[in-house]
Amino acid sequence: MCNIAGYIGKRQAVPILIEMMKKQEGFGGGYYTGMTTQHEGKLHSTKVVGDVKNFLDETDGIHFPGTTGFLHSRSNSSGDVEWGHPFLSSDKSVSYIANGSAGSYLTEDIKSKRNRTAVELEKKGYIFASKSPEAIGNYPVLPDNSSIHMSDLICQYITHFIDSGMDTDQAMSKVFSELPSEVVGLILRNSIPDRIFVSRVNQPMMVGISDDGDTYLATTAIAFPEDVNFKTIDLLPHSTTCEVYQGGYEVSTHPIQIHNVANITPYIWHHAYTRLEELLKDKEDNPLPIGEVINACVDIWPKEEVRQGAPMVYEILRSFKNEGRLGVTLVPAKGAFDGYETSNFRIYLADPS
Repeated sequence: MCNIAGYIGKRQAVPILIEMMKKQEGFGGGYYTGMTTQHEGKLHSTKVVGDVKNFLDETDGIHFPGTTGFLHSRSNSSGDVEWGHPFLSSDKSVSYIANGSAGSYLTEDIKSKRNRTAVELEKKGYIFASKSPEAIGNYPVLPDNSSIHMSDLICQYITHFIDSGMDTDQAMSKVFSELPSEVVGLILRNSIPDRIFVSRVNQPMMVGISDDGDTYLATTAIAFPEDVNFKTIDLLPHSTTCEVYQGGYEVSTHPIQIHNVANITPYIWHHAYTRLEELLKDKEDNPLPIGEVINACVDIWPKEEVRQGAPMVYEILRSFKNEGRLGVTLVPAKGAFDGYETSNFRIYLADPS
């Protein structure tokens, strides 16, 4: 699972994004890191193999201007630096990041549709920077057996509909409906200042509105600054596209046409909370990775529906943190390639005393 941070406000975005990412990248990111900020009609974007430390050491991203931006830290997978996020449209007017995977939506029909869409976009002149000479995993494949990152395809496909005259929210909802995945995706555009567009199917995206009107986005609200007073912290609604701006957000009138995402009901929350209490206690000497914690609650969800396990578990962990019980251990981990290292988070319940 990847991790995402976003900010729209009055201060420079980069330091805020960096600090939020440091507090969450060990949950699932740390292998590829990239950022885009928006300033005076231009997108400033860069990415590296590695974690936030590598990003600061190897790029000039810390100096990017702008009070709006997002930062992405990717989980360990295949591909070179071009397989990290963000992905940019060919004309650099659109930047896209995402968290998740095709998951249960990856049928043979959807695989074929993804491949056909990629071919059609190439014919129209859209360029895939992630194009690799060989097939990789379940990613889209072109006729020459080259492979592209799914998020690169989504970025170019959304851009195609924007170029055709659609508004950003409509284009995003259309693409997420046609090529469904268990994801959340975010877009910045150079021509629409102080806006981040978010299409959320089932993966987590928290929004926090501060007392002074600044807006924060993160995979988990654990990442939000602790010295900021928040008047609102919400999980953005599933199966929707939202326009997020300074001081709030608006749900698009164009929904994502996915109707099988399970709701986080009080029943599910209660049973998950109780189960995680039992799972994480007495684990200080053997703390658990976030993936194992999420998977521990799989059977709680309706079998015929797509789970919202990650956002629910992250919010339960935030409850534990607010109670003074969440313990986090850093575990060194091999990076995406030889010569790179990162750190993973392992979690347990601590004695609040």
